[in-house]
Amino acid sequence: AAAPHAAQGAGAVAGGVHGGRGATRLVALRDGGAAFVRRYVHGGLLGALLGEWYWQRPPRPLRELAATEAARRAAVVAPEVLAAIVQPAFSGLVYRGVLVTRALVQRRALGDALRAAGDDEARRRWIACAVRAVRRLHAAGIHHPDLNVANLLVGARPEDAAAVLDFDRARVGDGPVGALGVALARRRLSRSIAKLGLP
Repeated sequence: AAAPHAAQGAGAVAGGVHGGRGATRLVALRDGGAAFVRRYVHGGLLGALLGEWYWQRPPRPLRELAATEAARRAAVVAPEVLAAIVQPAFSGLVYRGVLVTRALVQRRALGDALRAAGDDEARRRWIACAVRAVRRLHAAGIHHPDLNVANLLVGARPEDAAAVLDFDRARVGDGPVGALGVALARRRLSRSIAKLGLP
């Protein structure tokens, strides 16, 4: 299944293979932008046993597409999904999945911004920028289980809206995320910041 959407951002330099579970390739687009092509691959023991084969329903690419679009409708900056691909096999019992997203440009990971910050006040401003994006996400009823300094991208200034990445395991609820979900997300982000070992 493919899902085109209105363009957001352009001008990234393509080429190379990026990290994460499985290879994520950056490819050039005809409009001068770039896109990440990510194949879903299990991690850990499941990765050794199943590799890129899944059986969950609805398929993970479609769930990630739905969560990402819900975030974008709520005015959360998130990657544009260019295609969510499901490749069924064995009479549809299992599938392989691929997600293609437009690269967000002129942004850097929150972790990089915090490392480059000159003092505590600058770091607080970058963290506040990320927290604003997380609050908007939670207000829209989207629970993102992996909010960390790599999945939050910031712009040139702390006043610019932060972007949220990786909606693979995100869930969209009927109302705002509850107190427990908010607390867990804050704890996850706080641990991620602490791992940077900043002074």
